[in-house]
Amino acid sequence: MSSRQWLSSAMRQCKSQQPRAFSTAVPVAAGLRSIFGPKNNEFHGLLKEGFERGNPLSEAEQRQIMDQQAPRASIQDLRGREVTEAYVRQMPRRWRTGEVYAPKDLSPVEMKKFRQGKRPNKDVVDMFGFNPLDNYRNFSLISEFMTSMGRIKHSSETGLRPVNQRKMAKAIRRAIGMGLHPSVHKHPEILRRGRHGLPTSAIPTPTEARQNVL
Repeated sequence: MSSRQWLSSAMRQCKSQQPRAFSTAVPVAAGLRSIFGPKNNEFHGLLKEGFERGNPLSEAEQRQIMDQQAPRASIQDLRGREVTEAYVRQMPRRWRTGEVYAPKDLSPVEMKKFRQGKRPNKDVVDMFGFNPLDNYRNFSLISEFMTSMGRIKHSSETGLRPVNQRKMAKAIRRAIGMGLHPSVHKHPEILRRGRHGLPTSAIPTPTEARQNVL
């Protein structure tokens, strides 16, 4: 045996007799607690056992880990679906399956044709059976039949019969004259509800035929 081989074998024996300076299982398992936090103690325990025994997790443990991660994935899918639905609601044209279109159909000029609102086919006053003159204090109802600048909408936009259109116009003028509704912008209560995501529409209840004192 040469001197070089003897020195190399002696060095290997010395290294094998020295204790290990660190362990690969304990630091990694200890660091998992700071990463996952106290809420995932079961998940941390499963990973710690897997590192200590040096074997991969069993099928039951893998299934348990997947069950713990499933709610988080479902929440992310729900958020992505909400964003998609928000973009779909902004589309002026509703495309149908199998519909053929040309590139010019995606231009702003063609999209503007579908953005224009259609006239209502039914009279909401006759449908719900209420008297507009008795609901002049309902700011949600008043704001639906006037623009943001205080102008009364035409019957072509409201879809009301001439009689109901005149009653609604009188109710709007009465609400503005009494100071119950602003004439140059939306009602502050509607702005507050819209900012907090609360519903702003209110359907009036049917009223009996009676004379209005005001």
